[in-house]
Amino acid sequence: MTNVETSKKSWIEPVTAFLLALVMIVFGLNKFMGFMAVDPPGDPVAQQFMGAMFSSYLYVMVGIAEIIGGILLLIPQFRLVGWLLQGVIIFNIIAFHLAHDFIGNGIWLIPTTLFLLLGFSQFKKLSPLIEKN
Repeated sequence: MTNVETSKKSWIEPVTAFLLALVMIVFGLNKFMGFMAVDPPGDPVAQQFMGAMFSSYLYVMVGIAEIIGGILLLIPQFRLVGWLLQGVIIFNIIAFHLAHDFIGNGIWLIPTTLFLLLGFSQFKKLSPLIEKN
């Protein structure tokens, strides 16, 4: 691999991690401060789910997890832990939108794409744990 290829790859992980952290921290803070309006989904079942989530501890816990995971993504030593924490959240975001609100506002595609891009660099950190001995 040449120096040019190495330098191109060296900036991808930190930039992707920073962008994903920024998105998740902003969305997490929005759960407490409400600075971005959230349109209700069109599906009645999704509306019931969102209503139950807003009226329980779950909404606060998701916000805290988004903020903590975002902060961990910013620290290179803890990036893998932050990526794993965000994986649980993003899996549920994807499941919700695929099941109830596929089109939605499309904003859910941003953290999903960033998570997958960052996953390529994080997978090599996980591969020694899942190799056969």
